[in-house]
Amino acid sequence: MKLKFSSIIACFFFVALSATAQDSIYYYDNNNKPSNPEAAAIISIARKEDSGWMRMDYFTYSKKVSKVGHYKDHDFKIKNGPFTSYFANEQLHSTGDYKDDLLIGLHVSFYPDGMMMDSCKFTNNIPTGNCSFWYPDGSIKQVFQMDTLGDGSGVIVGYFPNGVVSYKGKVLKGMRKTGAWTYYHENGNKASILKFPTIDETTLSQVPELKLDTLEGARYDSLVEYSSAICFNEDGIEQAGCEFKNKLSEFNGGQKQWTSYLTRKLYGVADNYLKDNRSIIYEVYFTTTTEGKVSDVLLTNKIDPGLDKIISNIFNGSTKWASSMHNNRKIPFMHKQAIVLSAVNAMDPITNMKPVKVTTTIERRSSGGNPLNRNQFQ
Repeated sequence: MKLKFSSIIACFFFVALSATAQDSIYYYDNNNKPSNPEAAAIISIARKEDSGWMRMDYFTYSKKVSKVGHYKDHDFKIKNGPFTSYFANEQLHSTGDYKDDLLIGLHVSFYPDGMMMDSCKFTNNIPTGNCSFWYPDGSIKQVFQMDTLGDGSGVIVGYFPNGVVSYKGKVLKGMRKTGAWTYYHENGNKASILKFPTIDETTLSQVPELKLDTLEGARYDSLVEYSSAICFNEDGIEQAGCEFKNKLSEFNGGQKQWTSYLTRKLYGVADNYLKDNRSIIYEVYFTTTTEGKVSDVLLTNKIDPGLDKIISNIFNGSTKWASSMHNNRKIPFMHKQAIVLSAVNAMDPITNMKPVKVTTTIERRSSGGNPLNRNQFQ
């Protein structure tokens, strides 16, 4: 199977290199934004099909396939058909189908080292049946036990890496939270109980406004707000007040200090590995723990064993993190960090660090609004 798939990829690239007037060529940076050819991280070949457009993306540095997907429109906004994506190290990233930009059927995704990240069936963007999500070490992260018709009702349970339940609650039609949702500290004691209202038939008949809860890693109807909350300290004792200050983990001093740290550590490290004056782009997955430490550092590409080790060590050595806070407890959180390394002159002062570009993103998740906990949804 691997040999057969590799042949298909080779065929794609051969066709792309011999593109005809029917094909369109585009250039993008690592954030999928238009770029000039010299600085592009991705080169994209688009081809008209009967049902829309097929787009084949390649990493410019390695000439390997990044993604093959189908769209309904020439602007590549409406996904429509099968999609398969790869990491720069040639490991499978994700695969699944879309219809009119909605998830349908089985979708699976993986970490850069080949470990499975999640597996879930969808009906028009709604999780259907049993879905599972894993941490990089293979321990269970979330379990969805949903109805089998794509109704959006079921039970959701999250776990800490140590196996302790992180949260649990019930959703009704349209991924609407209802009843009591209980959240726990990593030691197993209750951290908070959020009470959501009983959902009436009028609400259930409306189209849900699904948006990602970044800290829970699931999409819910963001129009449903909790009506009351109870908080508990780490010993499980109820607190007099209950005020949530949900936030993502951040490096001590914030994004500015994190960028400064990476820039200092990365300056000039890639000079001996560059070729054709083309920048090296790394994307690094890493988890910040409830103790503010870094774990599970994973590189999406392999440039050179020596440089790869340097990059990993820089992330492993970044210990000054404040943990993520979610509903009155600390939780682990996975980040994805992009860095661009260009050639530098060894005589340049370290204060002139333009050859290092740092771009921070959040893995697997898209953006949206947040009428609930103000920084919980993205």
